[in-house]
Amino acid sequence: MMTSNEIKKLMQRANDFHISENPEYGDCSWERGAYMIGCLAAYETTSKKEYYDYALGWANKNNWSFHDDGSDWAYKNADYKICGQSYLKLMELDPSSGTMENMIRGMEIVLNDKNNDYWWWVDTIYMALPYYNMMGIKLNDSRYFEKVHALFINTKEERGLYDCAEHLWYRDENYLPDKARTASGKKIFWGRGNGWVIAGIARTLEVLPKTNKYYDEYLRIFKDMAKALRPWQQSDGAWRTSIIDPEEYDTPETSGTVLILYAYMLGINLGLLDDEYLEPVLRGFKWLSGEAMLESGKIGYVQVVAASPGPVDRNASNDYAVGTYLLLCRELVKYTERKQQAGAIE
Repeated sequence: MMTSNEIKKLMQRANDFHISENPEYGDCSWERGAYMIGCLAAYETTSKKEYYDYALGWANKNNWSFHDDGSDWAYKNADYKICGQSYLKLMELDPSSGTMENMIRGMEIVLNDKNNDYWWWVDTIYMALPYYNMMGIKLNDSRYFEKVHALFINTKEERGLYDCAEHLWYRDENYLPDKARTASGKKIFWGRGNGWVIAGIARTLEVLPKTNKYYDEYLRIFKDMAKALRPWQQSDGAWRTSIIDPEEYDTPETSGTVLILYAYMLGINLGLLDDEYLEPVLRGFKWLSGEAMLESGKIGYVQVVAASPGPVDRNASNDYAVGTYLLLCRELVKYTERKQQAGAIE
């Protein structure tokens, strides 16, 4: 297993390259939001102040706010909420920075809406499930826990996007088995879509008190998903875009793979998964840091923005994959340093 310093070097290589390729802070889109979570994880792990300054500059540039087109949908759209996870982390690191005014104003619209039927795609679980719970904890307001659970249940049960037999998720209702199948007739379980879910639940379990009445429900789904996903990791260490029909697009894919591995590693560090899950993490990390990452630090094999399985370009990269790679590195560093302190790793 790599040392913590070796992992930190990989982390810095990836983030330094990504920042050099994206010198402008960018907008408050979900792609940038997914990256900034990882950028702040890199700051916490390496103490490189330029990572913090980059994330802070982004938050200030976007006025600590979310995309707003003037419609109520802008407040309800879960994709836009992911930026709030980084805003809250920045304010945790420096309480004098930023403002919660825009976050609270937008969330009050959602909390007072009686409808719970607008999380129609499973990406929402990564984008917003942790954020709602973070806000509930920050403000000591149980309305956030109740609202987000109602939204989650609509996605899972009323829309039927969780397959209780497979313990995997359909991206949205267009991919339910009575509407769509792979070319060989198998169910369509999208790699990144299921990665969004398991990583979103893991991040929720990281912040949610075990006394919360929904904690055990989220934990059960997390463990079931972890077990269900493991057999579909391929020999090279990566998952494919079509999880249970890997031959359909038989190219390794980074964004789904790294989300799953991050969820595994976070689960191990939280004591929610046994160390037996370390083997798939290390095998996957070897592929990510060897084959998927170029010498420059660019992370490739990333499926473009999509909603279903599809082809993968070796040279394609994106914010969301880089951000999650940085999160995975942070969890690996935590684990390695803990074991080193205990004398378990030489």
